[in-house]
Amino acid sequence: MIIRLLTICLIFHISVADDDCPKILSKAAWGGKTEKSINFLIIPILYVIIHHTVTPECTTRKECSTRVQSIQSYHMDSLGWNDIAFSFLIGGDGNIYEGRGWTKEGAHTYGYNKKSVGIAFIGNFEDKDASDKMLNAAHKLIRCGISEGVLRENVRVIAARQVRATASPGFNLYTQIQNWPEWGQP
Repeated sequence: MIIRLLTICLIFHISVADDDCPKILSKAAWGGKTEKSINFLIIPILYVIIHHTVTPECTTRKECSTRVQSIQSYHMDSLGWNDIAFSFLIGGDGNIYEGRGWTKEGAHTYGYNKKSVGIAFIGNFEDKDASDKMLNAAHKLIRCGISEGVLRENVRVIAARQVRATASPGFNLYTQIQNWPEWGQP
C-alpha cells in the first residue's frame, strides 16, 4: 500500500502529507438543479469510468460552473434524464464539481451505471492532454473514494471507450489514464 501511494505521488506530484479528501463543489455551489429522481448504488463500487464532455474547456470557477450548468440542462431538458449524467466533473480550474455524487446512479455509461462512478473532464481531450491540475484532482478524488470505503480497494479505472462505442475520454486523456495505478480492464 505504501509503495502504491508513493508511486501515485511520484506520478502525479502529490505530497504524501496532502492525503485529505479534496474539496468538492456541491450542486448548490455551482448553481445546479435538483435531480428528478434517485437510484442509489451499492457500495463499495468497483469501477471509475473516465469521460470527457466534448465542450469548450473552462479555467475559472465561474466559467466552469456555467459550463456544468449547461451540461446539466442539456442532460435534463434535452435528453430527459433525471439529472446530469456524471458523478463528478473536473474543470480546468482544478475544482471538482458534484454531479450525482458518490452514491447515486449516473447515466454516463450504459451497462455500467449501477456499478461505477463516472468522472468527466470538462473539455475535449482527443488531441490535447488534460492538465496536471485536472489529473491531480481526479486522482485525489479516487484516493478519497477508496479511503472513505465508497470505492473498493481494488477499484478499476477504465475509459468509457473500453465498454461502449464512443471516443470518450478522447485519445490523449485515454493515453494519460493508462499510467494510473488503478488502470485496468473491465
